[in-house]
Amino acid sequence: MEQRCVIKHMLCNIKKTLLGSNKVPFGIMCIVIVALVIDTSLNKISDLFTSQTDVAWRMSVFFVITIISIAAQYFFLQFVKGKIRQFGKRQQLLLTLTYRIAVIVQSLLATSIVVVILQMIISSSYDIAILNFAVAISYLTATGIMIILALRLFSWFKVYTNSVVLAYGLSSGTLALNAALTGILVVLLLLVLPPYVESTHTYSNPVSFLPGSPTDLVNSAYVVSSIISFILTWVAAAMILHHYTNRLGRIKYWTIVSVPLIYFLTQFVSFSTGLFATLLASDPTFYGILLSVIFMVSKAAGGILFGFAFWTIGRTIRGRSLVKDYVNLSALGFALLFVSNQGIVLTNAFYPPFGLATASFMGLASYMIFVGIYSSAISVSEDSTLRQSIRTVALKETKLLDGIAMAQMEQQIQNRVIEIAKRNQDQMTEETGIQSSLSEDEMKQYLAQVIREVKMQRTNNKKGKTNNGNA
Repeated sequence: MEQRCVIKHMLCNIKKTLLGSNKVPFGIMCIVIVALVIDTSLNKISDLFTSQTDVAWRMSVFFVITIISIAAQYFFLQFVKGKIRQFGKRQQLLLTLTYRIAVIVQSLLATSIVVVILQMIISSSYDIAILNFAVAISYLTATGIMIILALRLFSWFKVYTNSVVLAYGLSSGTLALNAALTGILVVLLLLVLPPYVESTHTYSNPVSFLPGSPTDLVNSAYVVSSIISFILTWVAAAMILHHYTNRLGRIKYWTIVSVPLIYFLTQFVSFSTGLFATLLASDPTFYGILLSVIFMVSKAAGGILFGFAFWTIGRTIRGRSLVKDYVNLSALGFALLFVSNQGIVLTNAFYPPFGLATASFMGLASYMIFVGIYSSAISVSEDSTLRQSIRTVALKETKLLDGIAMAQMEQQIQNRVIEIAKRNQDQMTEETGIQSSLSEDEMKQYLAQVIREVKMQRTNNKKGKTNNGNA
């Protein structure tokens, strides 16, 4: 009995350490990104593996990627859960509801992947219907969550006009549209495939569309939405990272930031202009696969840049703060979203279905972005309210203690205002569950700024009276 208690206590401590550290989620994210890139890359190069002797190692790799994916999804859900628990009752309602939806969706997706594995072990085949179900539920969840986020951002923009808020609102809206179109397109393409994929099926299915058909129209809309959503998210990230121009210089900054955008857009320009026509004509299979893999990674590169934009915000927050965790959560979500938005590779119907684990992250990535941005926005609004309360109380106190010596007055004002501000801060934290990013030192610095403004105003008023008297 004692041994069980000791083991349970050790496991709890390990869990708290893993979920409480900021470095661990980023480390796990790096592992996940590598695993998912390998997952989709193996699907892209499926034409190179046509021998039945390859099936055993493909199954082994698929199994390892599945384990990493399911374990990572569980970790990130627990990580988010730990943050939600610290919210107030008002904010918990929406976030708890979306969290439960995320848990149900990820559980269904994990079950679907396990069923596919069992089917392949038992019958050396898997059911296309399971892929359809997984894609539909994952992309539907991502679409819904990104729509909610876009509506929230637009509502905040109406109250507080800010170009960055508008940029991320437009980005979230187009990402929701792209997720919906991707899900619809993949489902339509999977529906025309045979119901089962056998282990002997080792080639990819070439995707072709009848001009003017519904599938062709959806595909065109999917391509356009992919380009627009990427560009808008890039614009928003570039706006947040713009302060790096002071450190790097304009030319160096724009060169670095533009690389992911150019990398992403090159694939559309090159294929539309026939840039690689000569290579493709010489060896269509090899160079077609090579170019597909190279340009597929462009989304991952963009996701890392977009996540880095939020990570830089987190670095500006001093000390250990829940707000810092929320911003970092958004960083992880953006990186994961663009890496996992590769559901189209499943239409190759490869055996085993590489790309399934990757597509299962779409809903979770969207949820991580939503929680991070939503809670960060609440914190920012609280900081604004807190600063206003400090200014209001400070002005009242200066009038009340006007007859006391200035030095003593400043000391008394500081003590009283900071005490009131901390009470307000504790009250807001209790109501919302989100800690303010303002530390006591930052409160004092802002208070000192207000007092300096009061002094300058009084000095100017005295000078004005003196000048009027002389006149």
